[in-house]
Amino acid sequence: MIPRPRFHLTPERNWMNDPNGLVHVDGVWHAFFQHNPEGIDWGNMSWGHASSVDLEHWRSHPVALRHGEDEQIYSGSVVVDDHGSLTAIYTSAYTRGIQAQSLAVSHDGGETWIPHDGNPVLDRGSSDFRDPKIVRLSFEPGSERWVMVAVEAVQRRVLFYASDDLRTWRETGSFGPVGPDGVVWECPDLVLLPQDDDPAQSRWVLLFSTNSVGPDPDPEGSMMHYVVGSFDGDTFTADRGQLERLDHGRDFYAGVTFDNAPDGERVLLAWMSNWRYAHAIPATTWRGAMSLPRRLSLRTVGDRLRLVQRPAAFVERHLARATSIAPAEPITLAPHALIEVSWTSALAGGVRLQLAGVGDATAEIVYDTVGAELSVTRAGRAAREVHPDFPSCSVAPLNRADGPGRLFVSLDGPLLEVLAEDGVTTVSTLVTLGGDSVTLTAHVDESASLEALSLRATEVGVRDGALKPGALVASA
Repeated sequence: MIPRPRFHLTPERNWMNDPNGLVHVDGVWHAFFQHNPEGIDWGNMSWGHASSVDLEHWRSHPVALRHGEDEQIYSGSVVVDDHGSLTAIYTSAYTRGIQAQSLAVSHDGGETWIPHDGNPVLDRGSSDFRDPKIVRLSFEPGSERWVMVAVEAVQRRVLFYASDDLRTWRETGSFGPVGPDGVVWECPDLVLLPQDDDPAQSRWVLLFSTNSVGPDPDPEGSMMHYVVGSFDGDTFTADRGQLERLDHGRDFYAGVTFDNAPDGERVLLAWMSNWRYAHAIPATTWRGAMSLPRRLSLRTVGDRLRLVQRPAAFVERHLARATSIAPAEPITLAPHALIEVSWTSALAGGVRLQLAGVGDATAEIVYDTVGAELSVTRAGRAAREVHPDFPSCSVAPLNRADGPGRLFVSLDGPLLEVLAEDGVTTVSTLVTLGGDSVTLTAHVDESASLEALSLRATEVGVRDGALKPGALVASA
């Protein structure tokens, strides 16, 4: 039995995949998402809807945009338009084989939607033209326009369009193909971020996801990438001719940012699964979950700019109440916990955290200072039973492994997210620990001292409080 996450967005019932229409309005975060309102498997694609005031607790709403006899509702985005209403631009996947972009408007905060009479508003006659993300571009006060980024998925191209009214669009440029073939590109986004906290040196970041296809697909399956560059209002030019991996885990896909977030923040939400085995994840009434919301920034690391991901503010509030623990002994936790490991001087061989669940189920996190890499391994019988590609080790290079360090771990039921180097390096993966508790054990190299290590943890959303003897006292 997979425990339902307690501080991540999941569907009340049935299937969930890509986040759509992320928008903040009137103090409320709205997340629409790919949803099958009629079952736990992919199909009947519609837009589900949930909202939150704090990005931690989510309220479920009725289906927002429902599939029809000749049309499924694929991914898209929502913006606050010039009249204060919500406008959705989404992909209509027609039974005749065409994917085109359609529009709907909501005047009641996303509860009900009125499709545009002239849908689709943008049709290239293509079978793989999808996932529009809308950005408001300001050249100077009084001079604004809307920009759409969408993909020709099989061609591995991001297309750029411009509009003054969200209804009439003109193509302005494209980016790609670059990087590996044997994949399709999906779910692009375009964000402007200050470089090293300097708004005068802001740069554009193009995000998109890739999914392996073909007769011999990469067993890693789905993954996310980004490219830093410049955008002149028409097209995007990359600084480097290569893609950067956004997250090195197996289960972080289709991430996009919220429109209209407070204080200009760029907050990203992603689907935590992988098309290699999403259909095989054990489920009864629900299947699919979103990542922790992540605040994005740009930092110079070595000779290039890197995207930094930090958890939403509610995570830091929980960690502020975390209990410090002597790491010499195993600790029993509910499988809904935030863990922080830090060290003030170099550790000879690094640190290893082991999470043990039901039976032989384990997840092992290794911060290796010798090999300069972060790895997350999931293993055990339950993992093997999901899919042949599910048991795995995800590895991410570290930029600077010596000296002080900090490792943040979020475990929420089947969702494991690991952030290192203050968010420069991340690994997100599903795990099959199961049960009502997990055992956390910390290890350091024999030549190092456990006293060099600081370990803090807090359980989140656990109300029972009847923990096993010797367990961490719940603080949330």
